[in-house]
Amino acid sequence: MYNKKNRSVCAIRKDLAKSYEIEVDASEAPILNKMLNDPEPYESSMADLKILENEVFPINKAFKKVFGTDKELKLNSIKLAIGSNYNDYVTVAESDLIKFDVKPTLSGLRDFIKENSESILGFLDSEYVSEEGNVIYLNCGKKNISDNIYSFKLLILASMQQRGFFLQQEHKYYGLQLYIIIESKKANDDKLLELLKEININWELIFFRRKLAIYDWTEKECEQNSENLKSFLRAKFETLNYFDINNIIRLVAKNQLPFKVAEKMGSLLYKMKSERVYHLLDRQFQENHFQEDQIQQDEYSITLKKAEIAAAAKIACAYLGIQKKIVFDSDISVAEILKFQEELTNI
Repeated sequence: MYNKKNRSVCAIRKDLAKSYEIEVDASEAPILNKMLNDPEPYESSMADLKILENEVFPINKAFKKVFGTDKELKLNSIKLAIGSNYNDYVTVAESDLIKFDVKPTLSGLRDFIKENSESILGFLDSEYVSEEGNVIYLNCGKKNISDNIYSFKLLILASMQQRGFFLQQEHKYYGLQLYIIIESKKANDDKLLELLKEININWELIFFRRKLAIYDWTEKECEQNSENLKSFLRAKFETLNYFDINNIIRLVAKNQLPFKVAEKMGSLLYKMKSERVYHLLDRQFQENHFQEDQIQQDEYSITLKKAEIAAAAKIACAYLGIQKKIVFDSDISVAEILKFQEELTNI
């Protein structure tokens, strides 16, 4: 998922090199490239027709199930090989299919292949984008799908830049990959998630693993460096001021408390500040119509007591099941800690 301003891009890649074979032959590029403005690759490669049957058409079926039968993926680019064998065939492009009254959609392509399966050998490279080094075998998509989803694009391509990788790993000259690119207003659009589920992508597990990975990385960085922990607490709990965060860090370092405890302390103290300030300013808010940013400023200007921070540490350890005796400064009253523990517990 790539989140941009007012737009989210979901990119899904599936490696096809392990499961499907590809035939490679010399192309007409030595002659054609002298005539054409856009160069052609010097190899002609043919992909297995089973890729369309097993990988592409099921996605089209899922797409129509989620968005409706009237929402059909348009066929933008393909080149079929029709003939008796790999050394004797002619090519039929998407423009030729239209002449044969074939609908320029994936459903139309599926029906055409079904009716002529005995003579279709496979599908070839149909486009070569020299600037990107991509050889494209299939290009289809749909725009303006719903209020939230701008476009859906399905590509099958081989990257010339990644040829060395596939030669090394798969001992194949070309490594075909299937790409799905979905542009939407937001990443968690219901229809988008439903579509991912229909094409057997467990997005719940993916999001969960991603969240865990980010959290694990944050935890490691904050435990290794107190400056990172300061930055984390400052960014996540904006009403904790300079003195609050420094006192939290000091107590955490003194007792060698883990990151989870520091985060829980920040959450408890953030809520305590919010509750306290809203109670104090409730009457003034009603009478004077204070703006929200004024209240937030008041929250930030209030500095927490050491006893409040110590109380938060004790509750955080108890909540997380960490058995540790908290050592705090001698000028902190035990009675005060107990009082603030009760207040935090009731929030």
